[in-house]
Amino acid sequence: MTLRPYALIVLLFGQAHALAQTDPIDFSLGELVAQEVISVARKRQEIGDVAAAVHVVSAEDIARMGVTTLPDALRLVPGVQVAAIGNNRWAVGVRGFNGRFTNSLLVMVDGRTVYSPLFSGTYWEALDIPLAEIDRIEVIRGPGASIWGANAVNGVVNIITKWARATQGDAGQVTVGSEDKALVYARHGGALADGHYRISYQGRTRGDSRQLNGDSGEDGWRTHRLGFRLEKFLGDPGELSVMGEVFRNDSRDLWNVPDITSPTLLRSTRFTQRDEGANLTLRLNRALDHGREWALQGSFQYVDAQVGDFLSEVRHTMDLDGQYRFSAGRHDLVLGAGLRYHDQEAVGYGFFQVAKPHNRFGLASAFIHDEITLLPETLTLTAGLKFEHHSWTGNEWQPNLRLAWQVAPSHLLWAAVSEASRTPARVEFDMQYASQVVSAAPPTRIIFRSADSLAAERVRSYEVGYRGQPSDTTHVDVTAFVMRYRNLRSVYNAGVYPSGGWFIVDAPLRFDGHGVVSGVEGAVDRQPSTRWRLRVSYTHLDTHTESSAQSLTDAAADFYMQRVPTDQFSAHATWKPLPGHAMDMVLRHVGALVNRDPGATAIKSYTELDLQYGWRASSKLTFAVTGRNLLNARHAEFGRLYMPSPTHEIERSVHFTAQWALD
Repeated sequence: MTLRPYALIVLLFGQAHALAQTDPIDFSLGELVAQEVISVARKRQEIGDVAAAVHVVSAEDIARMGVTTLPDALRLVPGVQVAAIGNNRWAVGVRGFNGRFTNSLLVMVDGRTVYSPLFSGTYWEALDIPLAEIDRIEVIRGPGASIWGANAVNGVVNIITKWARATQGDAGQVTVGSEDKALVYARHGGALADGHYRISYQGRTRGDSRQLNGDSGEDGWRTHRLGFRLEKFLGDPGELSVMGEVFRNDSRDLWNVPDITSPTLLRSTRFTQRDEGANLTLRLNRALDHGREWALQGSFQYVDAQVGDFLSEVRHTMDLDGQYRFSAGRHDLVLGAGLRYHDQEAVGYGFFQVAKPHNRFGLASAFIHDEITLLPETLTLTAGLKFEHHSWTGNEWQPNLRLAWQVAPSHLLWAAVSEASRTPARVEFDMQYASQVVSAAPPTRIIFRSADSLAAERVRSYEVGYRGQPSDTTHVDVTAFVMRYRNLRSVYNAGVYPSGGWFIVDAPLRFDGHGVVSGVEGAVDRQPSTRWRLRVSYTHLDTHTESSAQSLTDAAADFYMQRVPTDQFSAHATWKPLPGHAMDMVLRHVGALVNRDPGATAIKSYTELDLQYGWRASSKLTFAVTGRNLLNARHAEFGRLYMPSPTHEIERSVHFTAQWALD
């Protein structure tokens, strides 16, 4: 699709001006500093008082960026690395360790963990939540384990959806374009006695990207999701929230699988991954007198995933979590406990092998979080501790100390020392997979298998930061950090043996690696007037693994830690020429990926530009035209994975969106 539709904007601009209503996108930096977050301490706090590297992506930010997927909505968060592996796969990480299954980032939806225990990561293609239903995304950079527990090692992403009472009436949205061929969303919201409800549907069809050689990427994507939400006030018990969804995603993929009968020793295999399932979450919370409040949340998830003819998973997960908040003198305390139980059956077919397909395992936890006022409105110390017991790794203690110093109104200095752990995934417990051909003469491949002895990966993090407003028109947020890791996953060469015409390198996993990630993250938000706003962010990252003097071990540790850019820069400018009109420009520069895997394609640095023009034709009708990745016809963002996929290139695209309310 060409960019000729931009000529249409001029005509529509004039028509929309006559219909424009009061501008709905006014913003102020005062609102930015005063916005609330709940993910840092499981309670409402103004972001200007929080001793953590936290960033909020608002619903308005998402609309302004013109994105259609969750990973793309995270691209402008300082310290977050987002790379499209293809049109239906993403690598999303914080402070290193990026990959399709980033195992150090905890992802939640309304406090419900969606982190998969199979590969220790998030299936972003299966998490196709309608962006129109997202109230905000709270991103914590750095450990959050003293509150949220295992796997909140490098960061936490909490996707918070809108209340049903905020989405009343009927609404719809349609997006068509060169990449998203069709994206349809429809919603109905209504009132109940002492409550409200919402029912919604979203469906998507997305086309293929391209491989480096110009062939089709074979990565089309189709999704269907039916969701609902209900809130009802029950009187003395409190307010009940019920959230649920059923979904199905069909995402195509292409793997180069080892095959001794092929002249290249690799067989190109096209397949479709099917992810379907359902989840249900119930939350009951009540505010009491004297600042006391309690909440109880339970959730159930059912997942049925079929990865072509390679692997299948059926999993039932039950999660129960409760907390109680109260004050005692200078102390504001939150106590809580939780249980998580997985019933999982994983079956491998050739490429994957599973020793014991059916497995049950779980996690029990308890935590205490104490915010101590040392000097009123000036100095606050926060101490937290979480205890967890996992079926495979036993007991883990995860402490946290944070100090917040309000040096002046709207100027906060903070520091933190934290520890966190990552529990092993099922693939590390009792599975093996053969993903790489390392030599043609003689034909040799590596088989990665589960560890002989499991251990939880650990990190100790040191952070210092500043957040404040040097002037009425400028907001600054800067964080520096050092994170030291131990028990990192690596592999070693346990021997070579012949099998089926191959020489097999037996490479069991082990947990004895050490590494350091350090860097600085900064963001400046400037708004000289209500018509202009500029947001600029920069991230510098250094990763280092300690050498074991074993080539295979060191290569695996480097591959694991270092698939990230050293430098990232982004700028997002919003201009409102007239009431009801907005032009957004997003400029992104991503440095070349640090990647020492000798068999991988080098991923070069790239710079891209996204443009969106939106206009409100009436109080019920809004249009937008968006061009993404406009500076290059196509570019690569990520290389080879543990899964043997070819490198894909993301193409320039254009899409049009119409959104309307029917009542």
